[in-house]
Amino acid sequence: MLPFRLKPVFKNYIWGGTELIEKWGKTPDSDTLAESWELASHPDGDNIIIDGKFSGLTLSEAVKIHPEMVSPVFKNNDIFPLMVKLINSKNPLSIQVHPSDEYAMKFENSKGKVEAWYILSHDDGAFIYLGFQENISREEFENAIKNGTLTDILKKINVNDGDIFFIPSGTVHAIGAGITLAEIQENSNITYRVYDYGRLGADGKPRELHISKALDVADTSPVNLNPPGKSGNVIVNCNSFKTEKLKAPFIGNTENKGFRFILCIDGDCSIKCGDFQCILKKGNNVFIPSDCKSDYLVEGKGDFLISCACL
Repeated sequence: MLPFRLKPVFKNYIWGGTELIEKWGKTPDSDTLAESWELASHPDGDNIIIDGKFSGLTLSEAVKIHPEMVSPVFKNNDIFPLMVKLINSKNPLSIQVHPSDEYAMKFENSKGKVEAWYILSHDDGAFIYLGFQENISREEFENAIKNGTLTDILKKINVNDGDIFFIPSGTVHAIGAGITLAEIQENSNITYRVYDYGRLGADGKPRELHISKALDVADTSPVNLNPPGKSGNVIVNCNSFKTEKLKAPFIGNTENKGFRFILCIDGDCSIKCGDFQCILKKGNNVFIPSDCKSDYLVEGKGDFLISCACL
């Protein structure tokens, strides 16, 4: 099966900015854009395939017809394993936590979420929150939420372009203002908010918090800031996914072990694979099916994130 491009799914939340529109070529029906879901096969967002025999179908529909595009062991009733997003924050995101697969399956009928962030650009002084400064008890965590002092005990980290952060399920975290990043994650949209700066949603009411569930799933200890499996071109390699950062030109092949998802984060290139060929510029993507028989050749100058699921 030949490669194909995917039409992004746009999400515009109250904290979104304009950078994905102005610098990444995204074209939502709004003046701001918080998230561009570049790879998504989920009830809350499903990419439409642009090329090939499945053109016009959603990724979910195509995978049910041809599960071999995901991997040789994938079945058409399995949950698609991966999601990749571009995110831009004009304002800070809520402080939040994601559940494990076990908890999410039991209480949400969904996968949980492990994720990684690759920082693409940032404003001066931009930062994230990631885990706690020191070990605390569940009671101390709950009191900090009630007293509005949660940010005082979280680990605040200033970011730089090219930083990679790994966020295991259970890690309390937040993206700060003025950051654009690529997020590679398990295929889940479950988020438990614990603090939202007193903001009002589009309906004029405070956005929902999920404190009880957050207390159930949160790891109240500091996190390891070294991304797992980082080595050479590999920027993160965990039980759920692996992501490499490569510079063009390069040649790749799935070896029928699982799909590859290519996201161009800078440059002006082309990709060729059998009878498939297209231009790749900043913000463009290509899905290489697992059962693609040919090598794919990326030519030109550019930087790419290449992700695959660990199945």
